[in-house]
Amino acid sequence: MHWTAGSRLCYTLNLTGPPPVMSIVMQPDDLLWPVAFHKDHAYFLERSEKRAGSCLGGPLGRSVRGIKHGPMPLHHIATLNGDCVEPLWQVIGGGTLPLLYGMCFDACILKYSYTATNIELLEMKPKRSASEWPYSDYARYLPYFPLRLGRKVQCSLEEFSEVSCQQLDVAPSVLVVIVPPSTVLGMSLWGPSGDGEGTQIVFHCDISKRIVSAYNQCG
Repeated sequence: MHWTAGSRLCYTLNLTGPPPVMSIVMQPDDLLWPVAFHKDHAYFLERSEKRAGSCLGGPLGRSVRGIKHGPMPLHHIATLNGDCVEPLWQVIGGGTLPLLYGMCFDACILKYSYTATNIELLEMKPKRSASEWPYSDYARYLPYFPLRLGRKVQCSLEEFSEVSCQQLDVAPSVLVVIVPPSTVLGMSLWGPSGDGEGTQIVFHCDISKRIVSAYNQCG
């Protein structure tokens, strides 16, 4: 097991009972890769050196329909499966969780439903991309990295909120994913000012209904 420098590890030890339970409190700047939370467990992801069912960036591989938008497309931020985020195996029919966001749409707020082959946009503001947002000549695809589960940590929503720029308030059934502006991606997600403010993409995922809401936040 490993952890990022600057994180604080807390152990609860019961010498006569089950094995020790680990909880972790981190700061937003400690994150390099996406992290998910669902029902008192956090799933810290990391880069995989092998091909994997979960990935960051690259092409989406699904058609996007519903609300018209452009001229820039939505960006495929990540796709996650149960190898990385265990609750996804519990969804009827299994499947993967596609995470999209309007990187070139200033202050984008997005809501969509998904199937194995399609994305249906339900809500989107704004609908028109900005040529200079978040900076000029923004890439159409984020760099591609296979992902794997680095560690699974038992923690409360309050503890997990330490990795969030802002306090999280979600229903127990919702799976939350936070994507940080990492220094290891080979590109800037938000430009110098946005990355410097630690701007995060936050996804609220109702995996039983296959509906995702997304927005960004900064400290």
